[in-house]
Amino acid sequence: MKKFLFIYALVFTFIWTGYGIYAVITDQPSAGLTLGFGLAFSIIIFTASWFSSWLMSHYKKIDTMAEKIIGKEQKKRNA
Repeated sequence: MKKFLFIYALVFTFIWTGYGIYAVITDQPSAGLTLGFGLAFSIIIFTASWFSSWLMSHYKKIDTMAEKIIGKEQKKRNA
């Protein structure tokens, strides 16, 4: 999933940043705003992708800890 999120973020980064650079080169109206939006969007989507993978790794750790605790409780009840 981490690879998918990275590729997804990379594709949209290229699209928005590329269009912003194109707008600046061709001197379109609001070109700076478009480029700024593209850069901000890129930063946000990469940060969200990183945060998502970080959060999922911590959920996995907590899930394994919970399984150990629940397993110990089941053994105590059965004994």
